[in-house]
Amino acid sequence: NKLIISVKDSGIGISEENKKKIFDKFYRVSSGDVHDVKGYGLGLNYVKRIVKLHKGKISVNSSIGLGSEFIITLPLVKNV
Repeated sequence: NKLIISVKDSGIGISEENKKKIFDKFYRVSSGDVHDVKGYGLGLNYVKRIVKLHKGKISVNSSIGLGSEFIITLPLVKNV
């Protein structure tokens, strides 16, 4: 009764501190050099909003050096 979508990478990973904030509007994970950060910090916020509008959930599993996995769970609607 659920659709589960998992997107996984083998990138640099996300720290525990940053995982709490990555869905916040305009939040960008800093790489140390403020001019080196790309984007506007809107993408994950938009994804979370759309998932929520569909009564779903999004979560992230990530460890520094091991990459990240984003899991989206959406309820399935039965056609009547």
